[in-house]
Amino acid sequence: MKRKTKLSVAFIGVAAVVFLYYWLVGFPAAWTMQMADIANNTEKFTDKNGYAVPGEYSVSVDLADLESNVGKELYNDGAHRIFVSWLDNVGLQGGGYRIGFRAVGTYSRNGASLISGTQYKTQGENNFSIEMVAKMKSEYKGSIYESATYGGGGLNFKDGDEFSFYLFPNNVYEKDGITLNENGIVRLTVTGLYQNLWSRK
Repeated sequence: MKRKTKLSVAFIGVAAVVFLYYWLVGFPAAWTMQMADIANNTEKFTDKNGYAVPGEYSVSVDLADLESNVGKELYNDGAHRIFVSWLDNVGLQGGGYRIGFRAVGTYSRNGASLISGTQYKTQGENNFSIEMVAKMKSEYKGSIYESATYGGGGLNFKDGDEFSFYLFPNNVYEKDGITLNENGIVRLTVTGLYQNLWSRK
């Protein structure tokens, strides 16, 4: 009986130490907080240390099989990822081919970091503005096109956001002979990514 009591006490002691360790390093935030909670908490966190990410990043997508592109990575530094979350074709009236990128970052009780096409800026005491800062070019059949922004959705995911573009300008569907039934490979190049950093004041 004494042996069982000692084992129980030892187990409780180890559990308490493990719990205290994870609490201090911030892992419980993954269960109770989201990145948006940190960004919105302007009393405790600041975003003044964010910065533009230099360089250009590319990914190729196959117009013959739109679903096959989901998951392809545009950016990955080991801590942050940006990958294709969807690619669709909504017809000429809707802008033709569109692509969405999902940005995944890191966060804890001590702050958060997100590399995205969107920059978040604190405005006032409890709000932040959203600015789409990334640009994209599409290279297809020997021509390069400036891709217009489709959207920047805000911190709607627990660990990041989503931003999106039209693949081609609307007028190229008439001028350059691009159809709504293409089956080639498009090389997409994104510049102007931004590292959003939220740290304790």
